[in-house]
Amino acid sequence: MRKWIFITLLFPVFYATGQPGFNKTYGFEQEQITGSAFANVLLDNDTLVLFGTCYPPVTPFGQQALLFVKMDTLGNVLSHKCHLDPDAPLDEYAAAPNYELIKTSDGGYAMTGSNLATDYGLFIKLSYEGEIEFYRKYDSELERDVRKVLELNDGYFLSGWKQLQNYDTQVFLMKVDKQGNFLWEKTYGQPGVVDVMGSLVKVDDNHFAIGAAKSKGLGEPPYNATDTWTKSWLIQVDSLGNLLVSGESSMNAQAGIVGLNRMPDGWLYGTGTFELINQFQWGTKCKIVRTGENIDDILWERVLSTTTIAGNSVVDIKLTPEGDWVAAGEWITPPPPPPTWGYQFLPSFTYKFTANNDSIWYRQDTIFWESDTLCASPSYVGGLAVMPSGSIVVAGYTDRLCVLPERSYGWVLKISKDGCIDTLCVTTDVNIEPKLPEVIVYPNPTAGILNIIGCDICEAELYDMFGRLVQKQPLNNDFYDLSFLPDGAYWLKILNEDRIIKIKKIIKCR
Repeated sequence: MRKWIFITLLFPVFYATGQPGFNKTYGFEQEQITGSAFANVLLDNDTLVLFGTCYPPVTPFGQQALLFVKMDTLGNVLSHKCHLDPDAPLDEYAAAPNYELIKTSDGGYAMTGSNLATDYGLFIKLSYEGEIEFYRKYDSELERDVRKVLELNDGYFLSGWKQLQNYDTQVFLMKVDKQGNFLWEKTYGQPGVVDVMGSLVKVDDNHFAIGAAKSKGLGEPPYNATDTWTKSWLIQVDSLGNLLVSGESSMNAQAGIVGLNRMPDGWLYGTGTFELINQFQWGTKCKIVRTGENIDDILWERVLSTTTIAGNSVVDIKLTPEGDWVAAGEWITPPPPPPTWGYQFLPSFTYKFTANNDSIWYRQDTIFWESDTLCASPSYVGGLAVMPSGSIVVAGYTDRLCVLPERSYGWVLKISKDGCIDTLCVTTDVNIEPKLPEVIVYPNPTAGILNIIGCDICEAELYDMFGRLVQKQPLNNDFYDLSFLPDGAYWLKILNEDRIIKIKKIIKCR
């Protein structure tokens, strides 16, 4: 069995002669605004094409827009555009990791997203140069996210999830014409269950598969084993959206389907094992699963993360030119066991493996590391692309939380087929430090009162989204009152003896 392991901390714009890769961040907007992010990447001949979000220099400022970027395979930006929503400033563009970006048959590009204000689902068509050809919006009862797109001979399939008046969600498949005009829609789901889609693949002209998740009780604590669970769900339909077959995994053995790939005798995809840790916390261990035609028929599986945390996830899986596979996502690193302790943070991972479940290599990467406070930037994967040479490009975004103003950057990592970012495959160990307290903050979103458990002598600092300090006060294993603040998003920073032990985004809404 081939197995090489790299655990690295890589810093900005690190070069070596003949280096096959790079690790870079990108900003395309006013510095005082929250920042840029990439939602996915594709390879178009010898050009990397990315899309995501940005904040253009307009008045009023702070309007989130569609970011479209072309760069060469060395990471140099060739062109970029920031497209505001046609209804700005009322509406703003949003796209989460692994929302779809495709090259269309006419040489242009298409991508998906959603609106921040009206909660419409979005389907956007751009020319080869990145100019908008159409910007279509699709409403729902409460909220709609268009996540995936497939081009057909006579239009497109769009798929995602939508929220209903009872706050359940359902998976949908929508057919639109070549101009994005609505033709028909089919929905899939059941009452009382949250259904969220993650993958859409074409098997043949009359056979399509949607990978999704079913879950219940994952919102606000307290949690319990009876009413808190999740499953993977594979929906197979014909070209009219009619259900061919539907299959679910065993409860909690899988937690959704992402990076779905059709195999000769079944399926390959990313998922996670679900675990209820206590009444206030649940987590997953991300893993790769290879199944037969029925997704509960497990041929093999490989658990990747050693921690069980809600943030662990596989985001994308692609085939390599050698016939192997590569997966990307993020998992929280574990600290070393006693008597020594290490810092725990959220880096991305890239994992290469064979179709027979042999490990080839894996690596974890971040880009901002503040050694004086032991603070590392979380790195979120949007998607990956594989080059004809076998080199791998991972794109997403990173939140720099250790230096004010806190903000996000678009992030791109390129590594060779052997898992190297430089010619010598240099690696760096994570620093070892004393164990930090485990702090639980809930509920989130909150109407005003946050419960903070696990920190006897700590201090809390609250910042708005522009990095301005709103409030600072000591904590004594108690609650934190936000009721006097306007609704919105805030960053909560918890410190113990001037050491950052938790940074969390808080949503306040009545």
